[in-house]
Amino acid sequence: MTVEPLVAVQIAVAAVQDMLFATAAGSLACAVIGKRSGMGAPTTLRGWQAGLALALALTALAYLWLQSAVMSGSTLTEAGPAVTAVLTESHYGVAWSVGFIGALLATLSRLFDRRGLPLFAAGLLAWAAGKAAASHAADAGDFSVREVIHVVHLCATALWAGSVIVAAVMLRRLAPTARAAAEHRAAFCTELSHLATSALLVVLITGFYNVMQDTEQASVPFFGMAWGWILLAKLACVAAAVALGGWNRVVVLPDLHARARQDGSAFMAAQGRFDTWLAIEVLVMLAVLAIAAVLGHTSATGGL
Repeated sequence: MTVEPLVAVQIAVAAVQDMLFATAAGSLACAVIGKRSGMGAPTTLRGWQAGLALALALTALAYLWLQSAVMSGSTLTEAGPAVTAVLTESHYGVAWSVGFIGALLATLSRLFDRRGLPLFAAGLLAWAAGKAAASHAADAGDFSVREVIHVVHLCATALWAGSVIVAAVMLRRLAPTARAAAEHRAAFCTELSHLATSALLVVLITGFYNVMQDTEQASVPFFGMAWGWILLAKLACVAAAVALGGWNRVVVLPDLHARARQDGSAFMAAQGRFDTWLAIEVLVMLAVLAIAAVLGHTSATGGL
């Protein structure tokens, strides 16, 4: 599969956007489960959310410029005039605008402190809607069932991957100082496991639906096109992430709860094991998001 230089840059920017979106969604999820578990959440999370949303808006501008260059067949330096045409005369321009407005709303929501969380969540949802409207899911038309399901898939993937990414950082930074803190920390890990499992189920169901829709018009066998092999690589990474999360949930987490009622050194050893597996899972999650960006820029109908 030959990829044009500008398209390769687009894929890289899209991968960064997927990671930013996932981390933003994860910061929101971890703030909620941190409160539910009694562990709380670092005040820096609010700063992260503002920074992540702003980064999403900036990368959206970069992606728009790249898309305009690709659509007009011009170079990056000559793509300026094409930006206006793309925004005002194409479906992509409308979809991009929805996502960009969502990123701006998420950024501005941080001005309202904790009261801005609903606006932050709405901004992320608008971002996902814009991304879905600019994808293959929009082939069935705007506001179609397929597009709605893809929005759900994007949000569930972001919650699954993002909660793991943010939790890994939080757990490394928050050290328990007392038995109560240890028990709250163990409760947080349990809430995280429940959230990741629920989000994963939604990811698998909606992902299966998307694959069936994407390959419906395929003109070559599944493994006869690059899209099929890229999907296989993504599924392999998903399977690895499931195995890592499952090990933490079934083997490490019960021991973590038991150790939370004992001395601090025993708990810290168990927490260290949980954190190590979680960190490895983060690396796999990042791979899943990167491969998803490649998949989104590859045709599922046999062409490139």
